[in-house]
Amino acid sequence: MKDLHRIFGERRTLLFFDLEATQVSHELIEIGAFRVTLNDDLSIKKVFKPYHAYVKPKHRIGAVVTKLTGIDEKLIEKKGISYREVLTGLQKYLGKEFNRTLLVCYGDQDPRILQASSENNMDASREVSRYLSRHCFNFEVYLGNFFRDDNGNFLSLSNICNRMGLEFEGVAHGATADAKNLLNLYVAFLEKPELTIEGYKHVLTATHSIPAPLREVAKRLLNGQTVTPEEYDYIVKESLK
Repeated sequence: MKDLHRIFGERRTLLFFDLEATQVSHELIEIGAFRVTLNDDLSIKKVFKPYHAYVKPKHRIGAVVTKLTGIDEKLIEKKGISYREVLTGLQKYLGKEFNRTLLVCYGDQDPRILQASSENNMDASREVSRYLSRHCFNFEVYLGNFFRDDNGNFLSLSNICNRMGLEFEGVAHGATADAKNLLNLYVAFLEKPELTIEGYKHVLTATHSIPAPLREVAKRLLNGQTVTPEEYDYIVKESLK
């Protein structure tokens, strides 16, 4: 929690968001976002109605993306708006808090999508795109300090929601659904510190940045064993052979 206070600073407005993009050019085709305000303890004070839009890219969507998201050329032609209009819509959605909002995403793709969309839409504000992409907080990396899979990899959004005892809302790869689940994940992280502690204990036993003797001690403690000073001395000596 102390880390979150440091990261958020004085900001008390977050935008939990998710983006879907084209297969090759990585341009934005859908955005779903929830604006929230925070109490001083960083708990959720208010959740606003979501912002959602389909977006017209300059290049084709791609069959893989269509299969994954259900978004095709016909849908975009019927409901899509320009990237420039999306930026304007986001500014209106955030209002006077626009320049004091931290954007929360899951993974490193969303800032890249904003950048690619900006490069393909010269009529849109590059300044606004740059601001948005540079003020993203990757919750996946943050939670990766406490939760990993058996191979040491970050967990997908659906898998970490499961770890936190959350039922995944909606369908994965729908922008609004993913944004809502990301918001739910943040709330669960604050409200269930015991799950984070348990996850962190497992991570400590597999983190190679921690010296091997300490990993071994952490592993034994995790398995319910005790480690005496003499046993610790033995573990350290063995690691030096």
